[in-house]
Amino acid sequence: MMRNGLITVVVLVGITLSLNAQTEETPTEISFERSISQTSVWPGDRVHYLITLTAAPDVKIATEDFDLLNVSFEPFYLIDMQHSEELVGGQVRHVFDYLLANYEIGDRQVEIPGLIFRYQTPGPTEANAPTMEEMQIPPMPMSVRSTLNQPLSESWILESLPVSQVPIRSWVPLVAGLGGLLVSSLPLGVWVWKKVPDWQARRRQLSRKQFLNQCSVSLGQLEKRLSNNNAEIKDHYHDLEQLVGKYIHYFWDIQAQGLTHAELAARLKPGQLLPKQSEALTGVLEHGQSCRYAPDSSAGWEDTLRQDLQQIKKMCA
Repeated sequence: MMRNGLITVVVLVGITLSLNAQTEETPTEISFERSISQTSVWPGDRVHYLITLTAAPDVKIATEDFDLLNVSFEPFYLIDMQHSEELVGGQVRHVFDYLLANYEIGDRQVEIPGLIFRYQTPGPTEANAPTMEEMQIPPMPMSVRSTLNQPLSESWILESLPVSQVPIRSWVPLVAGLGGLLVSSLPLGVWVWKKVPDWQARRRQLSRKQFLNQCSVSLGQLEKRLSNNNAEIKDHYHDLEQLVGKYIHYFWDIQAQGLTHAELAARLKPGQLLPKQSEALTGVLEHGQSCRYAPDSSAGWEDTLRQDLQQIKKMCA
């Protein structure tokens, strides 16, 4: 009897230790979910792409990795992003709502590109430093639908006679009719040919408007993040330089990265923009480089950054 009781105690102790080990090994990391407002889009459609992150309160997520300047969802056009944060069931939930537009045509399968973000977890003990980890969100498959009708699998034209048995004289009225139709439609064809450049210019103007709107949104977010900390001012100048580089590449197809302000000024042709606009663009590179290599005790860069930011905002208005 005592032997059976001893065996029972040993089994219970083993089960308890096993459960405790499993509990200690269960990590409190981070999880994510994705959703899309519609899985198939037509040209011109707008969709909401949601990324939901759930983490323990002691896990710090690098939310800047989800900002408009740090993500790309090509071939979809990124219009705006909204970020919300709330406490749910003792965990922190982050929701990133991206508004995307589709301008692709043709029936095909595409993907919303994935992204990599960073997060910081506390060390196993108070003596250990926090650990920075990375997590990848995989791509999201999508379908693009065309505005054109699908090709017919079978022809609806049925020939009553073989070609060799069709009388030759029956083709004469058909050829004459096609010739008359071609002549009568010639003025319409000329009008369409003249209108093609106007339609292309109108399409480029619409794309230009969307690009400037995205630049204005990014500039507004940068203006909200301004502070008196010199280290942050240098980071803000870096963000503004990147935005100006995208602006220059979009309108003049010039890679501004790696160029000095003098080299950039030499590449910008005087006939393409006003002198004040050239000074505003090159001034951002000049001031950004000076601020980046200035000592930490230097002051006055916040006012200069605000002036440069206002100049660029006028160009994007």
